Amino acid sequence: MGYLKFIKQNDKLYIIINTNNEELGTIEYYRVGQWYSWCLCLYQNSYMSASCLDEVRQKIKELNSKK
Repeated sequence: MGYLKFIKQNDKLYIIINTNNEELGTIEYYRVGQWYSWCLCLYQNSYMSASCLDEVRQKIKELNSKK
C-alpha cells in the first residue's frame, strides 16, 4: 500500500488516514439490501485520486476475502 493507512477500530470499522495524518473517511461493514458489504464513506470535503481509490478498493477486496 502507498499513501493511505487503514486503522482498525472494530470488526466493522476502519478509519482512512492519509500521509498528512488527516482522516478522510471510513470503510464500514453495512447492510446493503439483503447482504452485508464493505463500503467507503468519505468525510465532507474529502477527496481521493484514482490511485487512492485503488488502495481503498484493494483494502475492501482484502476485507471481503476474510468474511
